Amino acid sequence: MKLHFNYITLCLLLVSGFIYGQQEREVRANSKYNSMSYTEAISLYKGLVADGYGSPELFENLGNSYYLQSNYSLARVSYDSLFKRTKDVSKSTYYRYINVLRSEKEDKKADKLYATLLKKYPKEKIEDKLKNRIFLSPEVLGVSSVTLKNSKINSPYSDYKVSYLGEDKIAYSSSKETKSFLSTKSIWNNEAYTNLYESRFDGDSLIGEVSKLKGRINRFYNESSAVFTKDGKTMYFTRNNHLANQVKTDSLENVLLKIYKAKYNGKRWVDIEELPFNSNQYNCAHPALSPDEDYLYFSSDMPGTKGESDLYRVSIIDNTYGTPENLGAQINTLGRDTFPFITSDNVLIFSSDYRKGQGGLDLYYTDLKSTNKRVYTFSAPINSSFDDFGLVYKVSEGTGFMSSNRKEDNVGSDDIYALSGLSIPKLEDLTVMIKSKKGNDVIGNTSVTLLNENKSVLGTITAINNQVSLLDVDPSKGYNLQVNNENYQPYASSLKFKGTNTTTIYLTEKAPPPAPVDLLELLKLENIYFDFDKHAIRSDAAIELAKIVEILNRYPVINLEIIGHTDSFGPAAYNERLSARRAASTKQWLVDRGISADRITTFGYGEKQPINDCERNKCTKEQHNQNRRTEFLIKQ
Repeated sequence: MKLHFNYITLCLLLVSGFIYGQQEREVRANSKYNSMSYTEAISLYKGLVADGYGSPELFENLGNSYYLQSNYSLARVSYDSLFKRTKDVSKSTYYRYINVLRSEKEDKKADKLYATLLKKYPKEKIEDKLKNRIFLSPEVLGVSSVTLKNSKINSPYSDYKVSYLGEDKIAYSSSKETKSFLSTKSIWNNEAYTNLYESRFDGDSLIGEVSKLKGRINRFYNESSAVFTKDGKTMYFTRNNHLANQVKTDSLENVLLKIYKAKYNGKRWVDIEELPFNSNQYNCAHPALSPDEDYLYFSSDMPGTKGESDLYRVSIIDNTYGTPENLGAQINTLGRDTFPFITSDNVLIFSSDYRKGQGGLDLYYTDLKSTNKRVYTFSAPINSSFDDFGLVYKVSEGTGFMSSNRKEDNVGSDDIYALSGLSIPKLEDLTVMIKSKKGNDVIGNTSVTLLNENKSVLGTITAINNQVSLLDVDPSKGYNLQVNNENYQPYASSLKFKGTNTTTIYLTEKAPPPAPVDLLELLKLENIYFDFDKHAIRSDAAIELAKIVEILNRYPVINLEIIGHTDSFGPAAYNERLSARRAASTKQWLVDRGISADRITTFGYGEKQPINDCERNKCTKEQHNQNRRTEFLIKQ
């Protein structure tokens, strides 16, 4: 008995030790995850899964580790396991899982998961504040005319984020030194820390010769995402929190990102300094300059950030910097909003993984000159189900460069692609005011239809307060406007944008309808008469019937009833049949002269409705003749 008890005790100790060991391994994996050592964290989490250990936190962290390394297929496996165990996860993980499903072409499953998200987080539902408007441009800009080609400068590792350096050179980020045995590897993805390189280009083609930027730029950690002033004398770039051989960390011992500035002395980059709005407690990265170089745009997770990273801008005045300004909820999301670029005509192009895109990071744009800041995205080939980011673009030439980890033709984990044929339309909003030509307010419901130059309908809405809003008008295109109101003449006209945001059209009131006509009074149709025991149309009856044909042709809205009668000679049943034949022969006479049979109804009353008392008293021949008749009744 004692031996049995000792055996049970030993088993319990072994099981407890095993559980404790698993928990200790998970704590160590979580530590690597929290310090962004995703490669090591993945290795530890995979070991735990292989041993049959799998808590919801483990699968969430493992999925997030793969996600942040842009390995969406493996992130999908971990998120599948997580959501089989629980739906009680953070909003960010919901959105990451949705994004992964879209990258895997699982749109229906992604939509279903989004519906689940809205039930759990109802405030996430986006209300439509643009009802009763017509969007003339699509939410997704079709760019089938754009050509992408893989650049000659790509290595088997990460090459990304091009920026223009003068008229014929670009700078970009690369971890190409991964192949070197002596290179220091990043704990994020096990590739070498990135350096900044430069290369010459001709049009949209990179020549392929590359060299590191000279000076004390490329040091021990990541340097990336540079932007240069037009004169080529000042550079802003991203670097790990490292300056003067010292590494700074945040409260979790993470080495974060900061934006630095350098000067070019004609031979090399010198005078490196940290920008004053950086912090040891948050990231600032991926700088971009406005066309006038009076604002520096960047990505950050500083306090006040809406999501994982937001887009900000800071003013530059005489080499001093203002307070960072968040670009707002119209642009920023709860996900990663990053890699900004500002075109020469002030269009912001950036990447986000939170909006309803094709999967991974997708590229979006918004016109900073616009007051509404509506955000649009690109179709293929610019966007794909993988990460697409870092687009730079020369408006005048339609050429540029972008980065992507798409798998079709890539050389490394991230590749640089040259693009040509890109044109982003300049969109405007237009308000159409509707007035009466007499100066009165338009009364009644007014329906407004917009058509393109090919007469295809773009949308139909009802005017409110005698006006409609047309959103995203392309001034270079022509449109057609149709307006209908039951109280006014139909209006149709071409519509062109003339540089103002309001145009007025004038409707002509309809003439009042004519006074109603009493056709029964106006069209008193005379009876026609028949010979004794006959139903043939007599010559005098034909004259009267010809008048009826003219009346029916003049008034196509009226129908006719033809009623046949007889005198009182003979059996009543025979007379009823005779009266029906008289009505039918009258109808046939009219039909033979072009009147539709559908407009005529016939009845035979026989001797039942005489116009005198011949059925009871002795009648004259003339009185009998009056009863051998056919009558006409007009029906409207």
